[in-house]
Amino acid sequence: MCTVTLNINEAEVRELNPSLTDMASINRWAQRVMDDFIASRRRSKEQLKPYTMEEINARIDQAERESAAGMGRDFDDFMRELEEEFAEEDRRELAMLEAV
Repeated sequence: MCTVTLNINEAEVRELNPSLTDMASINRWAQRVMDDFIASRRRSKEQLKPYTMEEINARIDQAERESAAGMGRDFDDFMRELEEEFAEEDRRELAMLEAV
């Protein structure tokens, strides 16, 4: 672990979350944001695994079979679901900021 110095615009941070009323609360918030970022990166690295060419070809073959069978997803439905997921993620992040 190390100690770093951050230059933070207090007014902008407080605009994001008015409950951040002093430097101690801003420091706790910044630490939590960094901890969450590191945990997220760690999880994403653990989940990554390169595919072999055989696996890639098998996935392509499966997708082609599903497409030929009419099992594909409607693009508009997919985009609506994706936008809903993004909106939910934004709500969770805002709640996290407000909880500090």
